[in-house]
Amino acid sequence: MNHMEDVVKFLNSYLDVEYAGATAVYSDSDEVVNEHRDESMKFWHAVPGVILSPSFGRPMGMPQEQFAKLGANSDLARRALFLVAEYADQNWGTLYAGYIGGDRNISAQSYGGLLYVTEIKRKLKIIASYKEDFDQPSPPIHWRHSQGVEIVTLENPSAVRPIEEPTGRVAHLQDWEALLTAATDR
Repeated sequence: MNHMEDVVKFLNSYLDVEYAGATAVYSDSDEVVNEHRDESMKFWHAVPGVILSPSFGRPMGMPQEQFAKLGANSDLARRALFLVAEYADQNWGTLYAGYIGGDRNISAQSYGGLLYVTEIKRKLKIIASYKEDFDQPSPPIHWRHSQGVEIVTLENPSAVRPIEEPTGRVAHLQDWEALLTAATDR
């Protein structure tokens, strides 16, 4: 079984690969973008019948001038990893939730997603991605399934590993602090 620090390293490695791929979308050939997509997919585990895809891409065959022009206004940022929470899940056993920032400078210090990670065949894999559900009042932050498996309702985390505070939105910081408290109250 992996420990929390292994999950932090795994998610940070994934976020590095994701950022390199997102950057390549605006600067590199179709072949290079596809290489980054393939590298990104090594971090994911697709359950049969469930579609997963990287968070970056572009239509293939786009002229370089066109994607370079789009890139001039992209304002990309490497996503921050704010916190990792460990849960006991009835279907997956130990499940980790990685709270990540947005992928643009304007959203980098706010929650931009939630990735669920578990061990599959002795390797950590991302099995689900969630986005904030803006139709629900916060805090707490409510999440909407984006891709991968759907996670059933989880109890309070058994452990958390704070990395950095989200500072973009007050509700996100309050949610982050509540997760820290929930784990210590167990």
